[in-house]
Amino acid sequence: MKRAVVIGLALLLSAFLVLPFLWLLLTSFMVAAEVLSVPPHWIPEQLSFDNYGFYLDPSGQQSLQAGNATKLLPRSLVNSAIIALLVVAANLALGVPAAYAFVRLRFRGSSGLLMLYLASRMVPAVAIMVPVYVFFARMELLDTLAAPAIAHITLTLPFTVWILKGYLQTIPQELEDAARVDRCNRFQAVTKILLPVATPGLLAAAMFAFMTSWGEFLLSSTLTRTISSTPATIIISNLATDPYVSRTLISAGAIISVIVPVVLALTFQRVIVQGLVAGSVKG
Repeated sequence: MKRAVVIGLALLLSAFLVLPFLWLLLTSFMVAAEVLSVPPHWIPEQLSFDNYGFYLDPSGQQSLQAGNATKLLPRSLVNSAIIALLVVAANLALGVPAAYAFVRLRFRGSSGLLMLYLASRMVPAVAIMVPVYVFFARMELLDTLAAPAIAHITLTLPFTVWILKGYLQTIPQELEDAARVDRCNRFQAVTKILLPVATPGLLAAAMFAFMTSWGEFLLSSTLTRTISSTPATIIISNLATDPYVSRTLISAGAIISVIVPVVLALTFQRVIVQGLVAGSVKG
């Protein structure tokens, strides 16, 4: 009985998460008239790829008829990718040494400092929008790719440290000790022995940082103005206010914007789960 209840709840949760995305995907293959039909069509009567043509060929006649919003999406996707990759690189470059210090080194106040890192993420982004904007304005970084990248690093780094700390704790100290016996210094022991073993944890932290940065909206909308730095989340939200853009075009744009994180999640699903779960075995 309990097993049936658990399976039923899991199916309901899966439907709650998957069905909206499935409806979005089906809508992206409809024509504008079909999506407004009564009664509604849940499955396209005839698959149409024209909605994706507006985005994939931004200089073509279709995109010229659809307005400016569709022409901006390809460039915004490039901006999102650059920002997210910068965030991943910074998270790993800063998170690995920090997590290693908490796991292998003993210093006063380490537990309190670790809790402070996590507590910093309890502050909602809307509460710090004004000081963040003033800071980047004085640094003359507004409307640059660096501004959202730095802001996203502050959002993701505390969790990255926690993820990596949990995973590094599962790696035996004896591996590093053996490397030290073989005349490796601490840096060599970490880079040649510890990090290769910690690959699942590193991938989990990297994917978390990438997806968080890719989907972030509030700070990005505050710190960017033009298409030279605006990420895809802002452009997708602007599609809804463009009078030339139909619901089918909005759906196609949303599908295009989530292709990258979905493919990454499916590709590294097993490694990501392994990296996230490993830290719960040994605290």
